Amino acid sequence: MALIKSQPATLLEVMEHHIQFTENGIAVFDAEDRFIFHNQAFDCIFGLDASAMEGWTQDDWLTWMYVHRGGVNIEWDSLESWLAYVHSVSRSKPFRRFETDLMDGRWLLVSEQTYPSGHLVLHFADITLQKKTEMELKEAIAKIEHIAQTDELTNLPNRRHILSRFHEELLRAARYKHEFCFGILDIDHFKLVNDKYGHPAGDEVLRHFSKFLRDHLRSQDIVGRVGGEEFAILFPETKLDDALLVLSRINETLRKERLGQIAPDFSYSFSGGLVSSEPDLMEDCTLLMAKADKALYQAKNGGRNRVLRYQDDSLISIP
Repeated sequence: MALIKSQPATLLEVMEHHIQFTENGIAVFDAEDRFIFHNQAFDCIFGLDASAMEGWTQDDWLTWMYVHRGGVNIEWDSLESWLAYVHSVSRSKPFRRFETDLMDGRWLLVSEQTYPSGHLVLHFADITLQKKTEMELKEAIAKIEHIAQTDELTNLPNRRHILSRFHEELLRAARYKHEFCFGILDIDHFKLVNDKYGHPAGDEVLRHFSKFLRDHLRSQDIVGRVGGEEFAILFPETKLDDALLVLSRINETLRKERLGQIAPDFSYSFSGGLVSSEPDLMEDCTLLMAKADKALYQAKNGGRNRVLRYQDDSLISIP
């Protein structure tokens, strides 16, 4: 829109009024970074006393915020580091825009314009509502992703997620020539638990076993529920003997567990199949799962309450 030259005074008055009383903060500095103007919104945003700012430079303003812990949320360990950082980015481009958060939780969109004369204009717009909406959206997306990847009953990774991790860990093991182990566990006689005590009791056993595994596996091991009473465990960068020791310890500890909330002296056990991938051989996830399944099947047929490992087409039992 072209300016109406017949009303320059009116236009200037409007612009001056807007700059002074807009809800957006505005500050202007000269070539030596001395304040030559700051409006009421600027003072209000940063909690400044306009009468006490006479002769201030940008460094005085930054120092005031650091010392009084007001205005910008400063995460630097020292004032010198904070000032050095601002000096390195300020006036680095003719125009730049960035976001910053304040100590009171608000967010600002800051626009910095540097002119050929050396004058610097800062414009501050409150974007707290937009940031809140953005964060809520991110939280909602994260929640949806968690739901999509998590078994609702046990809060463990579900089949889709654990198989995705299986593929990732297998690729990583092949890339770095590390050994990798995969195990499938199955709760023994689980159908009898449901038939005798009811499905709520069966759910309680599943939740207990899930927590038991999380509590007794190593921090680097990954466990998920792949369906029904069947669970999968990934053992990254783990030799077969070490994975066997982990499952043997878990098996022995579980034997001592009693779930009195289901029935007096109630206990349960599991069977498992374990397979390893050689560090110099890129194997297929499906093939490894089939081998682990075969070991699990043999463990159940051999009396349950045990883990079998699959190695070189032979099955070796762990009591």
